[in-house]
Amino acid sequence: MREAPVGRIAWAVRRRLGLRQLDVATRAGVGRSTVSLLERGEGQRLTLAMISRCLDAIGVRVELRASWHGPELDRLLDEGHALLQAGWVERISRWGWRVWTEASYSRYGERGRVDILAWHATGGVLLVAEVKTTLADVQEALGTLDAKARIGPFLARQVGIPSPRFVVPAFIFAEDMTTRRRVERLAPLFARYALRGRAAVSWLRHPDDAPPAGILIFSGANRSSVRGSGWQRVRPRRPSRSTSRRAGQGSQPQSSL
Repeated sequence: MREAPVGRIAWAVRRRLGLRQLDVATRAGVGRSTVSLLERGEGQRLTLAMISRCLDAIGVRVELRASWHGPELDRLLDEGHALLQAGWVERISRWGWRVWTEASYSRYGERGRVDILAWHATGGVLLVAEVKTTLADVQEALGTLDAKARIGPFLARQVGIPSPRFVVPAFIFAEDMTTRRRVERLAPLFARYALRGRAAVSWLRHPDDAPPAGILIFSGANRSSVRGSGWQRVRPRRPSRSTSRRAGQGSQPQSSL
């Protein structure tokens, strides 16, 4: 984040709204000196949470963008996305769901792909799941998933299954404290996705129960998918006692005759 341009934006918008620094500070729940530091381009002395609160108070939207070795970052994120997706495909398949990945669609100008499309015949439930390693644009993410869930019956016909009785949208986020805080801070926007954590996993195991309006899960990479991708956790082997004794004996100096 470039602090100087952000500070100028904060100053200009505050002045346009006819607010004092104290007014902004009160709205944001911070001290006036915090607003002053931000406007002077000294944002490096503030936390991201403080900057975000100050900007939210005047209706300025801020996005944090990270870059690393050009296209290498995209490849790294794609690998994390693939691992998370593969882990959940393997998991819900074991629980009796029929699964399609990267299911593409084109309908009345709406085009896209569904990360995980899953069908549970017993309950007549169609799961439309988005897998995300980061949450860059909340409104876009919510709107996109809502649109995909809305055309659930069309997606079902595309893959040759009966019209679903229920369509359940789901977010599967990579475990990340920044994403967790954003979801908590914007809780009203995620109200539909009330079934979370263990309760969400439990329902996915037994979807014969009443379907939820939406599911939200934070997840690490599934261990089986990590092994399948060639990732291994290697631990050093401890030498046995007999080996240690032999090593110790071998290290003793020999007496000369």
